[in-house]
This record gives sequence, structure tokens and C-alpha cells, in this order.
Amino acid sequence: MKIFVIDNNINGLLSALFISFTEKIVPDFVVDKSVYQGRLDCLAIDILTDISHAERVKTALYKYGGDDIISHLKVCLLSCDKNALTIAFNYAHLMLKRRQDICDMLSEKAVSDFSFLLQKVLHERHIVLGFLRFEQSAKGVMYAKYVPDNDITELVAPHFLKRLGRTPFIIHDGKRNKIAISNGQKLEIRHTDLPANFVPSENEVEFNLLWKKYFQSISIKERRNTAQQDRYFPRRYRKYCFETWE
Repeated sequence: MKIFVIDNNINGLLSALFISFTEKIVPDFVVDKSVYQGRLDCLAIDILTDISHAERVKTALYKYGGDDIISHLKVCLLSCDKNALTIAFNYAHLMLKRRQDICDMLSEKAVSDFSFLLQKVLHERHIVLGFLRFEQSAKGVMYAKYVPDNDITELVAPHFLKRLGRTPFIIHDGKRNKIAISNGQKLEIRHTDLPANFVPSENEVEFNLLWKKYFQSISIKERRNTAQQDRYFPRRYRKYCFETWE
């Protein structure tokens, strides 16, 4: 069994594809070198990220897969699935091997696996855009904490940069200690080990109560459909949604 050990980013993936074709090696798995633990039954091949190699592969992928192929691969790498790197690699490898766009060839396992993973990440982004709740700090900064399944902060933050205008905000992924910070004009994604030190504004408690009243006013007690509500508003996203607090 052969394993490619790579940097968990798009250039690391593209460098692995370059080595695969030039050395004629097709790995069984592709893993993140930051978390990989060696196994005696596997041949681990350490792939160094090479920007020049990555650019050559990127050009070929654009040629066969169109303008969206690299962005789709990046989205796939944000998945929490432990096989995300392998799935992205297999899809890109098949595209380069066939020298054509394969996005509609769902009978191919590499394509169906990639399509499923891509849609899963994008679906969570869609859910979070509707359910992310901001609180205003005493200094006027909007703060939102959430714990998504996938590492989607960099997909979510640009939407709120447009939506909130020049209002500064922080989006905090409590699962990965990742934050998106905006001063109202520019956006930065960072990692932090510092605990959240949020001091709400004087009006924030009243705002939260208004959310609860709105949630209760549109709900018909006699026609409550918890199963449907759980489908559209999964319970694991409700921890930081004020209107659902009992």
C-alpha cells in the first residue's frame, strides 16, 4: 500500500498530482502530513510542495475542468471527512488521465465521491449563512460564534463582509479556534488560542429577547412539526441561536 504524505492545501495536492504522473505512482491514500502517523504495512512517500509543479498541474486542470475546478478542489479540502484529500486527489487524477471534464460522469466512483463531498460542504455553508447569529459588543463590533462540521469560515466570511457593510465583525469557529476578522473593509482569517473575551452591549439582552418573541410568534403550537424543523434547522447548529434557547 502506497501513501502520499502532503501539505493539506491546494498546492500540496497539485504537487502530489505532478509526482504521481511523472513518477507513475498512484497512491492508495493521500494524507495530511501534520496528522499522519506511520504504519508498518504502508510505503509512505513524502511529497514536498513545489509551486512550479503545482502551477503546471493547475494549468492542465483549468484546460480540462474549466474555471471552477480549482475552487471546487479547495472546497473539498475544507471537508471534515478523513478521506477528503484522497477523494480530491482521485477526482483530479481521473480528470488529468481522461483529459476531459468528468463532472457529469457520476457512474465513476471518484466523481460521485467528490460530488457528494463538495455538495456536503456547500450545503453546510448554505445553512450557516441563514443561521449564524451575531451579537454586538460594547465597542460596536459584531461577534458570532459557531461550531461547524466542516472548516467553512473562509467560505462564510466574504458573504458577511458584503452584508454588514462597513460594520466590523468577528466570526469565531469554536471547534478549530479559527476566526475571521473584518474592520469593515478588509477580511483576515487567523488561528488563535486565546479565549473569547466578549462583552455585550447594553441593548444585546433586549435584542435576544426580541429574537425569542419573533420565534414564538411565528410558531403554531398545535401544528408544530419538529421533524421538519430538524431537517431545515439541525439541532447541532442551535447552540448559539438565541431564539431557540429555553
